[in-house]
Amino acid sequence: MSHAHAAPGRMTTAEFLRWHEDRDETEHYELEDGVPVLMAPERLEHAAAKFRAGRALQDAADAAGHTCQAYVDGPMIPVSDHRACQPDAVMRCGPPLPPKSMLIPDPLVVLEVVSPNTGRQDRVLKLEGYFAVPSLRHYLVVLLERRRVIHHRRVAPDTVIETRILAEEAGIAFDPPGLALPVAALLGPPS
Repeated sequence: MSHAHAAPGRMTTAEFLRWHEDRDETEHYELEDGVPVLMAPERLEHAAAKFRAGRALQDAADAAGHTCQAYVDGPMIPVSDHRACQPDAVMRCGPPLPPKSMLIPDPLVVLEVVSPNTGRQDRVLKLEGYFAVPSLRHYLVVLLERRRVIHHRRVAPDTVIETRILAEEAGIAFDPPGLALPVAALLGPPS
């Protein structure tokens, strides 16, 4: 569960980042309609799924010989002037960003692991927000309890988003940048 945090007025993404630098590093915020929202603490299975996702994305990029970087738990995606989301995992390709950067302006793949309190937000609200970012080509929603991954893929610039629901036996192709990984790598062993 998340809740709005008292902050002075409505913020832009740039103001939010300056405000966020003074917060405790154990607190995770997102910016929704200009208001900082404190995210709820995570369960262990959620944290493990984020780690698995970041590792699987990085391993797939490395195996394909791409200069892509995968990140978990930290970098923000600016989706508008008054909204910034912190995905569970993100991958971008190209030259490295400055090490002190808090933003990834050009994500290629974004991933969210659904938890009991974030299902609607991850499946609906963030879908539209993330695809407002021109560089984004793939948005993955990991459903641990159902052992499925929803893969939203931009197939035509700004016009068509294709959605596939994948079982753990399937594979996911990311084109661009031209890499693949098994769905099972994102789900981990059955519990």
